Amino acid sequence: SGPDSSWEAIHRMHVAAIHEARRRVWLATPYFVPGEAARMALTSAALGGLDVRLLVPKMSDSKLVTYAARSYFDELLAAGVKVHEYGPRMLHTKALLCDDNLAPIGSANFDYRSFRLDFEVSVLLRGEEMAGQLDRLLRGELADAPQVQRERHRSLWRHRLPEALARLLQPVLEARGENARL
Repeated sequence: SGPDSSWEAIHRMHVAAIHEARRRVWLATPYFVPGEAARMALTSAALGGLDVRLLVPKMSDSKLVTYAARSYFDELLAAGVKVHEYGPRMLHTKALLCDDNLAPIGSANFDYRSFRLDFEVSVLLRGEEMAGQLDRLLRGELADAPQVQRERHRSLWRHRLPEALARLLQPVLEARGENARL
């Protein structure tokens, strides 16, 4: 998908896969700045009792993107999403695992730019064998990534204000090219 089409094929595929899930939704992405449809799909799945896990880097290569991602954590945690922060290296995995047989994998991050502005490629894998391989990979990564606690200390000046400002700057994140990450 890319800016040459308004259909947002990869975005639609991800949201549809999440809505189809009946047991689990595990998402790994280096850049997590979801739009409303994607956020609603994830929180609805968690509120519906599915095992929903999000794996993001503890520190992205962009502080602004890191703060923007963290601005969504409270909503996700309140809905029951288990958020894990990967580190110390940068996370590059871009994959979604739904149940035991559906796995979109590709170059797209879970953010507005990848879904609408950048040219991206994804493949939708169906079947237990491929999903099982992704399951094993994600289990290993999740085991090494501490889970974000719902009741965590977040100071106004060091955490909440930068996160709120980053979220307000989301249109800047959306408009900048891949090579111009802040």
